[in-house]
Amino acid sequence: MYAYQFEPPQSDTRFHKIKALLGKAHVAARRAARMWAGRIVVETRVSHILIVSDSPSRQRAVNRALEKELKRMGLRFLVNEPVPLPAERA
Repeated sequence: MYAYQFEPPQSDTRFHKIKALLGKAHVAARRAARMWAGRIVVETRVSHILIVSDSPSRQRAVNRALEKELKRMGLRFLVNEPVPLPAERA
């Protein structure tokens, strides 16, 4: 899991293209039998795009497209280092 973070927080309505990118990436991952999901989280002081993936790589086309769109929107952002999620217990 990793996240994009940007300040100041943005309204949910600004994220039409971002939501479309996340949706397309999720569908493509499912078709390829991979795990990849993204979600926008808008908080009081900051907004995040949380990514859960089966790979820590941020060198995928979806990451480049996402970062390009964030820059086009004029948003400065940080991306944290990927961290593993705890394994599910059976």
